[in-house]
This record gives sequence, structure tokens and C-alpha cells, in this order.
Amino acid sequence: MKKLLLVLSLALLSFPSLAQVKWSPSPTHQAGLPTSVKVFTTSDSLDGKPFRAYYLEADLKDPKLEIVARVGNGQRFTPKQYYEQETGNVLAVVNTTFFSFADNSNLNLVINNGKVLAMQAPVWRKNPNGTDTLTYYPTTGVIGFFRNRTADVAWAYNVGKKKKTMELAAPYAAGTNGQPAPAPSRRTARHMKRWKPQTAVGGGPVLVQDGKVHVTAQEEMRGGASFIGPNPRTVMGYTPDQKLIILMVEGRNKGIAEGASLDQLAQLMVSLGCREAVNLDGGGSSALYVKGKDTIKPSDKEGQRPVPAVLVLKYKE
Repeated sequence: MKKLLLVLSLALLSFPSLAQVKWSPSPTHQAGLPTSVKVFTTSDSLDGKPFRAYYLEADLKDPKLEIVARVGNGQRFTPKQYYEQETGNVLAVVNTTFFSFADNSNLNLVINNGKVLAMQAPVWRKNPNGTDTLTYYPTTGVIGFFRNRTADVAWAYNVGKKKKTMELAAPYAAGTNGQPAPAPSRRTARHMKRWKPQTAVGGGPVLVQDGKVHVTAQEEMRGGASFIGPNPRTVMGYTPDQKLIILMVEGRNKGIAEGASLDQLAQLMVSLGCREAVNLDGGGSSALYVKGKDTIKPSDKEGQRPVPAVLVLKYKE
């Protein structure tokens, strides 16, 4: 009996604050939203640190709910600017992919209306045994939305002239023995199958699989203490009953909101009932704009950061 009590105590100590995070409806952001879309907020501490976050829950089975991806076509716009450019009943706009400041290009997969607008970019790393640069083509996490109003988180990349999107059973980054990796093809990875969402946005790493914490930062070549540790965050996932969950974590706001690590994010998404979840671009890029209102305070002093791709939730009248 004493041994059992000890095991239970250790289990509780593993997640002391996450079990206590309480979410409340956000009336400010709920105004003007349909009943199938809800916004919640919390100011509870997270593992003893100041914490502030919002999450949006949208019922994908609502036939009037529309999810689209937008890109800047070589330019970057803030989520508010994307919101203002849209027509119709726009519910929310959220940042998505990692990107290059040099040319404003998306570094992750973007699909809209079944068409690939941006592909996963290669990663260049210096050879530790020399001065050569090695090229890797990692598969990174992406969330997709399908015609049958379901969602899926996958590891995906594109192959061939037609940019066919393929899903892998596990993350894959070619390149061994100090040799540059070949570009993605059917020969460079096994267990691939066609993946055909109507809309998709990528980032990485995957955080949750089969309802359990499963962080694949190393496999997706997204490492480093500063990346893995506490930061402002944008995360998307879905529940078994096809509720889209968009989690927005405020950070770099000392004494008020200090962000969340990848492990904490994964645990939070599991606690919200997600079957699968994926991390997207965070830091100064994190922004969720709901019916003309900010949620978290952006960490950039200028406010919302311009980004080259967003996900837009709309509602058909």
C-alpha cells in the first residue's frame, strides 16, 4: 500500500500546475461568434511561472464553418491586415508557418483549396567534420482539413513536378555519413502515401499523437534550448469529435506571462482533449485575432508581426 501511495504521489508531482490550469469563457472575444466557435482564457500559473493563454475551439462539423489559408505572395502582413483584406463574415485569423525574413518566403507547407501554395523548405547545416554545408529535407509537422470536415496532423512533404503532397508514417530527414541529402522523392522515404487536404498549414514539431504527449523536435530537426524552452506559442490540434483547438500562449512578458515549453504545450493540448497537435511559428509571430480583437499581447514591441501565411476561419451567411 505504501508503495502504491508513493507511485501516485510521484505521478501527481510530475504535472503539478497543468492539472490546475482552469479555463474560463472570454466574453470579450465570444461576442459575434457562432455557437459552434468558443474562446477561452486563463491566467493561472504554469509550473509555478506566470502564465496567460487563450484557446479557440471550433466545431469542424458545422457546415457553415470555412477554413482557408492565405499567403502574402512575397509580402508579409499582420493577422489584423489579413483580417481586413478578407470579405464575408471573418471569425478569426491566426499565424502559421515559420518563414524567411530575407525574402518573406514560407518555410513550411501551405495548401489552400487543394493547391500547394508553399512547400517545405530544405535545411542547411554545416558539416561538423568540415566546412561543407549539408542539405537536409526534413518532414515536419502539418495540420490539414479535409472535405469530409475532419482534421489530421501529419509529417508531410511534396514530391515531383506536380508537387504531390505525401504523408509519412514518421519524421524523415535524409542525409548520412556527411553526405548531402537528396531531394524528397519516392525513393528517399518508405511508407509514404498521398495526403490530400483541402487546406493545410505547417510548422513543427508534432506535439501530440494518439492523445498522448509525443514531441518530435529532434526528428524534425527543430532543436536548441531556446526553441524548446518557454516562448510565446501558436499550436493547433483537434479532438476525437473533430473540434479544432487553436492554443495561443503569451510570453516574454516578465512577471505576467513567461510562455511555455514544447513539453508543457503538449501536456496542455492533451489536457484539452486533443488526439493530435502540432506546434507552429511562435515567438513574436504568435497572434490570434478574433472578430477584430487581439487575444495575447504580441511579444514584439511594435505589436503584431507581419507574416507570410495565416489560417482564416470564416462563417457562411
